[in-house]
Amino acid sequence: MKKFKLFALYVGYVIFAAFVLDLVLYYEQVFMAEAKATFEHFPAILYSTLYPVSIGLLFGLPAFVQTCAAKESWSFDWIKFIAFGIPALMGSILFLLYYSPAAEYLPAMSFFYYGSKLSSICGIAFGYLVLSCWKKQASIPVSTDGTVR
Repeated sequence: MKKFKLFALYVGYVIFAAFVLDLVLYYEQVFMAEAKATFEHFPAILYSTLYPVSIGLLFGLPAFVQTCAAKESWSFDWIKFIAFGIPALMGSILFLLYYSPAAEYLPAMSFFYYGSKLSSICGIAFGYLVLSCWKKQASIPVSTDGTVR
């Protein structure tokens, strides 16, 4: 019975995630149409930068909920975050950098080579990594003289 309940929860979550993905992609089309009509591209680019991160968070949420259920103490995997998270963040905000003062130092051709696919993939990876870097570890009792018991 417990496995059936877990299966039903996963199926419900997949249906919820599919609904959220449909809604997110619909609003991306709305922002793109508005950008074409008003020639104001920044809101559409900001949205297309943020929604992949939210999709990554959505993908990482089930494992994070299981991590939250554990009784150990919290820890954060800084090595994983720095090695994978920071480059993924930089890749996801690539188009936002075009609107910053740093744009004059960036090679313009990188936008044309990779397009929005690079930004989307990096955004999803960053959103997932933000949640997957949080772990719970059993605390190791240490005596007053510094030795591990």
